[in-house]
Amino acid sequence: MLEPPLPAEEQHRLHVLLGLNLLDTAPEERFDRITRMAARLFGVPIALVGLVDAERQWFKSRVGLPEQELPRQATFCAHAILQDAILVIEDALADARFAGNPFVASGRVRFYAGVAVAAPDGSKVGTLCLIDSAPRSFDEEERTLLGDLAAIVAHELAADALRRALQQQRDSEAWLRALLDNLPEGVLVLDETAAVLSANAAAGVLFGASAQALAGRGAQSFAVEDITALLAGLPDGEVRTRQLTGRRVDGASFPLEVTVNAMTLGGRRRYGAIVRDVALRLEQSWRMRAAGERRHKTFTLAAHELRTPLASIIGFSELLVKRDFDAPTARELLGIINTQAGAMATVINQVFDLARVEAGGRRALQIRAEPLGDILVQALGSIAPLGQNARIVLALDPGLPPVAADCHRMSMALANVLTNSLAYSGPGTVVTVRAWVAQAPAAPAVLVQVADSGPGMDPDEQERLFEAFHRGPNAGAIPGHGLGMAIFKEIVDAHNAGVDVASAPGSGTTITVHLPIAGEAADG
Repeated sequence: MLEPPLPAEEQHRLHVLLGLNLLDTAPEERFDRITRMAARLFGVPIALVGLVDAERQWFKSRVGLPEQELPRQATFCAHAILQDAILVIEDALADARFAGNPFVASGRVRFYAGVAVAAPDGSKVGTLCLIDSAPRSFDEEERTLLGDLAAIVAHELAADALRRALQQQRDSEAWLRALLDNLPEGVLVLDETAAVLSANAAAGVLFGASAQALAGRGAQSFAVEDITALLAGLPDGEVRTRQLTGRRVDGASFPLEVTVNAMTLGGRRRYGAIVRDVALRLEQSWRMRAAGERRHKTFTLAAHELRTPLASIIGFSELLVKRDFDAPTARELLGIINTQAGAMATVINQVFDLARVEAGGRRALQIRAEPLGDILVQALGSIAPLGQNARIVLALDPGLPPVAADCHRMSMALANVLTNSLAYSGPGTVVTVRAWVAQAPAAPAVLVQVADSGPGMDPDEQERLFEAFHRGPNAGAIPGHGLGMAIFKEIVDAHNAGVDVASAPGSGTTITVHLPIAGEAADG
């Protein structure tokens, strides 16, 4: 038996066959109608529509054959797909190529006529064939008729491919529309005159109208500047980005970034534009620049603050090295060096604290539900070396809910406020700490208020209260470097907490912190 060779493009043919999605599917009347017609027209007991797979021939439709599939090497159809003309074997026993075929030897096949069926790309994926157990002739008219029936089978395959392509196109369009409508950025498709052909939902939100309402409008109505100048001379594939002044449908303006590229679709000029409101980005950029400038100023001032104690340390240590002093004098000089070193350490630690809080922001916090009492205990513990805790009076409402805070950072912030209040109010005076729940417009909060009876501040001094290294006119000989309240403000801002300052010359100062209640706070 002559085994059929493989077609030259076998891998491609198999790929196309699998892409038809017909193998191992249920019978279909459109194919069964053809095999029944072929059996009647030609008066044969067996008519088949078969698909030639890698190792088998599988029958999509069959008349007169019980098997659903046969080994490929034993089939005549594996030979039929190798040629363009119809393969006709009028008497297989008399044909040396097929006389040894097991189906011929068993008497099941003596006559075979098969024509290859091509997929839409021309790949021969199967056959329409006729089989008889007796030899017979097959004239030109019959060959033409069988070819016509095979063409109907091929048309059905092409119809399948067309249906799949149309469905894929519909799915692709629906997927693309869903993608565009769910993109967070606005997308416009413009024609050659810069009129809007289509827009996604985000573009509608950006300009204050529905996406459907934007279609047909000139894109120049969405910006103060001339958008057509952005499109002029733009070659296909090139991308341009400009920042313009956007204009919403209600007339409101905003900073608008437009990124546009050109394309040719169906012989027509089209532009795809991504539109963004960059107000937040510009604000963040400004804040980053301002923060950078603030950090530069802070470290410049810190360097200045460190020079004085450093000069004392170097000067007095040099004296100790170059001269011999009696023990009391040497101890006095060492005491000065120790004091100045402590002052340097305080400045350095506070600058590092400020830098860490500024750099980390809210992301560096470990915000949890914390009882306010735990935060205050930690704050009071950190100022215990001052020996002033007896002057602090706590007046906390009972049953306070936990607050959303980083216990370590918030206790540091409150410790700085308490230290400031103790330092600036007279010895023996009381610093009162109150806490209660207040209903705010957005959400309830726990208010923590620290009130002292110090000299107070005028409005100008209040404006500079949180400025790094600023010390007011009442500082005098009070120890400090003007960093505590700057650290306090950075920590409070990172918690998304509010702060109020009430003060007047001669009337003391009251600072109130609005701490979000745990579960009520947003993560922003």
